[in-house]
Amino acid sequence: MTVVRRESAYQQSLDWMRGRIAEGDWTVGERIPTEPELMTLLGVGRNTVREAIKTLTSTGILEIRRGSGTFVRARTDIGGLLGRQVAVAEMLNVFEVRRALETEAVRLACGRRTDDDLRSLSALLEERQRTADEASRFADADLAFHLRVVEAAHNPVLSDLFAGILEPTRATYDFTVGIHPPSLTTDDHRAVVDAIAARDEDAAVRAALGYLDRVLEAVHQASRP
Repeated sequence: MTVVRRESAYQQSLDWMRGRIAEGDWTVGERIPTEPELMTLLGVGRNTVREAIKTLTSTGILEIRRGSGTFVRARTDIGGLLGRQVAVAEMLNVFEVRRALETEAVRLACGRRTDDDLRSLSALLEERQRTADEASRFADADLAFHLRVVEAAHNPVLSDLFAGILEPTRATYDFTVGIHPPSLTTDDHRAVVDAIAARDEDAAVRAALGYLDRVLEAVHQASRP
C-alpha cells in the first residue's frame, strides 16, 4: 500500500495519480482503479480521492463515464485541454489538426522508430485488415494503428496532443464509412509502415498524405448539406 502522509493528503494523492499517468502505468483509454481501491492504495479517505479525481477531470486528464468508471483521457494537461476544446469543434477542423500532427509524426518516426515499434505497427495493420467489415472493431483498430504511428515518433507531447483528439476523430468514422470504405487506403497504410521501416521520410509523408487526404475529402463530402 502506498500510504500518503496526513499533511497535504490531497496534493500528495494528486501528485501520485499524475505520476501514474505520466509514467505510463495508467495509459490513455485505460480505466483507473475505483475509489475504494484508490483509498486503499493511498491510505486516504474518500473525499481526498474524489477531490484529486475532480481536479484531474477538470483539466481533461481523466474522464468519468457513468456506469463504466473513470478513464485516462490524456497524459498531461496539454492533451486534456486540447481534447476538451476539439470535442465541440467541427469534425473538419478536427481532421485538419490530425493531418498536421500525423504527417509530422511519420517523418519523426522514420528517424526514431525501434524494432518494437515496427512489430506493433505490423500487428495493428493486420488487425485493421481483419476487422474491415466490422465498423466498430475497425474504428478501434484503425485508431490504435494511427496512435501507434504517432508514438513511434517518441515525442510524448506530440503523442499527447494526438491522443487528445482521438475521441472526436472517432466520430468521423460514422460520417465517412459510406463514402470512404477502408479498402481504399490499405496500400497507403502498408506503405507508411514500409517507409518508416526503411527510414524514408519522403515516402512516409507521401503515403500518410495518401490516406489522410482521401479521408479529408470524405469528411468534406460528409459535412456538406
